[in-house]
Amino acid sequence: MICIQLDYKICEGSTCGKCAYVCPNNVFKIENKSIDITSPSYCKLCKECMEVCPHAAINIKTKKSAICGY
Repeated sequence: MICIQLDYKICEGSTCGKCAYVCPNNVFKIENKSIDITSPSYCKLCKECMEVCPHAAINIKTKKSAICGY
């Protein structure tokens, strides 16, 4: 299972939005001036979102259990 964590304390939300624009699988969505992780199961671990985030607010891990803490 892929777990995506977004640190909302340092994320600029829709002001930046680079993760939502660069993700080829539409994992992120810009909504109400914030970034939402809408489809974590679509993530293919390309990590382009992590590379483009100017504040390192995104963390992606694989876990054996089905609990990610969303």
